[in-house]
Amino acid sequence: MLHSLLPAPALALDAAQMLSRVTPSVYTVATLNAQRVPLATGSAVVTGPGQLVTACHVLKGAKTVMIQRDNVSYGATLEAPDVERDICLLKVANFNAPAVPVAPGVPAFGQRVFTAVATDEGRVSMNQGTVAGLRAGPDGGLDRIQASVPPVAGVSGGGLFDDSGRLMGVLTRTAPGETLTSALPSAWIATAPARSTSALAHYKPSAAPVAATAAAPATTPATAPVAATGESPRVGETWRYELTDRLTKLKRDVVYRVDRIDGDKVIYNQGGRVESRDGRPQKIGTPIGGEFESVSPPDGWVPAELRVGMTWRYTYKTAGSDARTVMNGRVTGESAFRMPGGEEVRAFRIAYDGIALRSFYGVGASGAPVSVPYKIAIWYAPELMRVVRFDASYAHRYDRLDESLVLVEHRFD
Repeated sequence: MLHSLLPAPALALDAAQMLSRVTPSVYTVATLNAQRVPLATGSAVVTGPGQLVTACHVLKGAKTVMIQRDNVSYGATLEAPDVERDICLLKVANFNAPAVPVAPGVPAFGQRVFTAVATDEGRVSMNQGTVAGLRAGPDGGLDRIQASVPPVAGVSGGGLFDDSGRLMGVLTRTAPGETLTSALPSAWIATAPARSTSALAHYKPSAAPVAATAAAPATTPATAPVAATGESPRVGETWRYELTDRLTKLKRDVVYRVDRIDGDKVIYNQGGRVESRDGRPQKIGTPIGGEFESVSPPDGWVPAELRVGMTWRYTYKTAGSDARTVMNGRVTGESAFRMPGGEEVRAFRIAYDGIALRSFYGVGASGAPVSVPYKIAIWYAPELMRVVRFDASYAHRYDRLDESLVLVEHRFD
């Protein structure tokens, strides 16, 4: 009698059963601009009464959002945008499509999965694969699930399902050259409303948006080094870096702009990063600088009173997670770093060898979380009080990274 009260184990479905199970819950998303001109299409998955989840970038620039299937359209409104994580919840009135259950926990490597997306013709397209990769985020927790399904255009917002029809992730865009389909963890759906409310409460329009500074051409002359100006830090000061993924060759700008100074605190990007006046991080609220910020030690990468041959060790945990990092650092020498304007500054080269322990990779033979070996090289210019170049790489059988962050512009707006 007691056994009848226990939940029944989830049953594995074959491809035909899976398609039948999830089709009623996967819809096309179509967006229009203010002139009713079509912008983009993607997919969305029903997660609750009148609620669907999609990838936020599908909605970029939209004034009108439509949910479509079988020649029937529903007007949708944005209920909870978690833009930082690319998870957006949509609300649709008088909408009764069945919601899919969300899979608990972290997926296992090799686990069978299905991708389901809605096509422009109103059908649901499905592919089968396995979990081939898990990537860590800035907090050390799961940030991406990668499936052994060849990526194709237009899948964003679709669902990644386990073989019981439970939603494991929301499909997102894949970088050129990638051979795996990427998905955002479905656990993020439950936190999207609270994160959206918090983000809106702390939003402050800037007179000089970061997006505008990021668009400046790389050839813009830099100002003189900080030590020569005597005016750093100050409001309006901007440091622009270029972050390069050396595996995919993709590049993007990373911009840090001083919005205000409060005593010893220098606030960048509306609080996304806070430093002391000597350049040491005090808070990294919105990490945008790749591994430079994602795995940063609490007091930053550069110890005080550097000298060639100096060695040290950092052991720390990422706040809010069980991820632990151990880094051994050494100053290997000095060299000249050429600033964007052509002048040269002295820079110390710092080499790190270390490991990051990640529990969601599983455990090793000793029962401890699997460790990922890191190699990091840093060039630090003391007269600028700034890291001017940061290279990081790691390789794991399920994941790898090779990126470089380089200063390309310094100016005072």
